[in-house]
Amino acid sequence: MKNICIIFDHPYTATAYDNEPHHRSFSAALLQKIKDGVADNDNVSLDVIDLHADNFDPVMHEADLSTWRRRQPINEQVANYQERLLAADEIFFVFPIWWESMPAMTKGFIDKVIAPGMI
Repeated sequence: MKNICIIFDHPYTATAYDNEPHHRSFSAALLQKIKDGVADNDNVSLDVIDLHADNFDPVMHEADLSTWRRRQPINEQVANYQERLLAADEIFFVFPIWWESMPAMTKGFIDKVIAPGMI
């Protein structure tokens, strides 16, 4: 079985896939299409990390940096994310491109979770 992990970042969360005015996300619609596409495939396991729904804190605080430098998980949420990424055969990021860059929450996820020596 192929394990796929998707890191999803949009303030409206993955639930904003319907065309509802002022609460819709093209990124969420893409994610829903992916979910629909693998729903009947017994050879694929899909794990979605929805950063906003999880209230992920992307800021590298002083205590976080000290822990990170010792190559330890910053907190239980980060440890959980690391376990899920290590279990994945493929990892995808789904997020909007704002101001020609990834959202700050995605950048914080990379900085805090994909740490040297941890992943």
